[in-house]
Amino acid sequence: MRKTSVLLATLGLAVAGALLPITSAQASAACDTAWNAATPGRFGAFEDINCAGVLGSDADNDPNWADSVGSFQGSDNDKASSLLHKGNSGLAVRVWSDANYRGNFGCVTKGEKYVSDLHDNYLTGGTGSYRAWDSISSHEWVSEAYCYGAFLS
Repeated sequence: MRKTSVLLATLGLAVAGALLPITSAQASAACDTAWNAATPGRFGAFEDINCAGVLGSDADNDPNWADSVGSFQGSDNDKASSLLHKGNSGLAVRVWSDANYRGNFGCVTKGEKYVSDLHDNYLTGGTGSYRAWDSISSHEWVSEAYCYGAFLS
């Protein structure tokens, strides 16, 4: 009986180990494809994880994703589940929980390229910690120094 238990436990670990890298690789592959197809100099946000369901793409700042101005408009507000950074200026993109660059924030750097799933990320800059998934209402391009260590990954 003990051999059967050990065999099943070992088999379970082997299956779990084989599945987890595939899931990560698929997420990276989908966002890698989106990043390669993106226009240089732009920041993008997606409604779904793994860089699917484009909400918008912008080379400039957008203080209010809920208004009718800029690349992000109306229903784009509080819908982002993944982000992409293909800027060519070296600046980071700081995303905010509220319009007009208020509330809590987090940054994506050029080196990061993308955040494939915001579910486990928090906007930690500002007055506390706020869940990033479906919570972004504005963004701006800033020097990494203005991220104050609040980086999304």
